[in-house]
Amino acid sequence: MASSAGYRARIEQLAADHRAQRERWLPQLPPELQALLPLDATPLAEGLELLADGAGIGAEVAAAQREQSRANAAVLHGRVFGRAATVPLATAHAAFADGARVRERLIGRVAEAIDGAGLRREAEALLAAAPVPPPEAFADAAAAGDDGALLGALEAAFAAQEHALLHCAARFDAILDG
Repeated sequence: MASSAGYRARIEQLAADHRAQRERWLPQLPPELQALLPLDATPLAEGLELLADGAGIGAEVAAAQREQSRANAAVLHGRVFGRAATVPLATAHAAFADGARVRERLIGRVAEAIDGAGLRREAEALLAAAPVPPPEAFADAAAAGDDGALLGALEAAFAAQEHALLHCAARFDAILDG
């Protein structure tokens, strides 16, 4: 494992920086685009990559994120309807969920690389407290014309992922400092 301290602080800073950037640029977008971007997964993905690199599995995690994101809901919509087609709100939200499901698996993998199966179980328990809604839930919400509850569940899942990453980062810091 790479010898570097301060993973928790670096992930917290990443999240704070992205939130500040988002607060600056999001209001500049038209409302219909704002609705398509309810969440920002960038600090989660970057925090995951930071921990993976430190644990020596960065290339594996980056490859898995790329591979598993090739067929998310928005990508498939674009392949079928073309890039110029407007992405339905439910499809955009489903794409956020697809990415969150990929991160869930990879957070467990990174946790295990940092400190074994015990940390993986701890991270998975934190993630299980706010699971990502299943794919069929987005189709049902689209049919009903209401995905507000799903968006709330997705926000909770993103928060749980940040919490799990910070938990893993704190353990990594303790190992490196120990």
